Amino acid sequence: MIIFKNMRVDAHVHILPRYRMAGLIRWMRRTFPHHPVSPDYTWVNVVEDLRGEGVEHFFAFHFPLAPSETGHLNRFALKVATQVRGMVPFLSFHVENSNLLDLVSWWLGEKKGFWGVKLHPFVQGFEPWDERLFPVYEWLEEHGYPLFLHTGFDELYGKSMPPKRVMPLLKRYPRLRLVVIHMFYPRFEDAFSFLEESENVYLDATNVFSYIQMDWPSGVRGSLNLDWFGERVEQWSHRIMFGSDHPAGAGTLQQVYDVLSHWGFSKGTVANLTGETALKFLKGLGYTF
Repeated sequence: MIIFKNMRVDAHVHILPRYRMAGLIRWMRRTFPHHPVSPDYTWVNVVEDLRGEGVEHFFAFHFPLAPSETGHLNRFALKVATQVRGMVPFLSFHVENSNLLDLVSWWLGEKKGFWGVKLHPFVQGFEPWDERLFPVYEWLEEHGYPLFLHTGFDELYGKSMPPKRVMPLLKRYPRLRLVVIHMFYPRFEDAFSFLEESENVYLDATNVFSYIQMDWPSGVRGSLNLDWFGERVEQWSHRIMFGSDHPAGAGTLQQVYDVLSHWGFSKGTVANLTGETALKFLKGLGYTF
């Protein structure tokens, strides 16, 4: 069975201007010199790849590296979204932008076009429990918009985000729709505990299956009970979304999708991972197809 041909929704894609796309791929190649995507890739190439694999909808992420980049990247994302059928763009900002609450309420509440917020604390240089973000979390909770939060791969970034420091946010904002990107890789017990803590939490399994297969960082497979992990994915697949991280995923787009075929998941779990969970998530936000 060729799983990747059944992919309906890719829940994690990067749509960036040319200069940022090149920087992202160069960054990947510093850690993985044989990464197959070239630095001259553009968002057009990314969309062509997705269409070639039959993807109908995809979540489009970006994140500013400096406060001055916020407006430019948000405008860029919305412009591309008007040209690309099935692109679901998510807002981002820098923690040092002034008047964060006004910024978020304007882009989401007045400008519209975005379906939530994506933040990458490691590369953006902040911590999720930074109190400057609390008014934003409260606004997102009140208005039903999700927060996509990068977690995990601490070794790759040389930083740390202990799940126990993130958990209090669920208690403070119990109705916040939180998507835990990368499942705190490789601290999967913590990731599943977030699902148990709140019915509003979802997991993003982007890169998870590929990097376990690659045993990266060294020893992950040896320290993980694969049977336990597979059972938990089966149990919670209705709240787990899967994406490619394209063009910065663990191989070509086809290789990233095809990795699911090596895990032996049930038909229902595969259906959830390849689109059903993401489609239901979008419908819950009021997205129309």
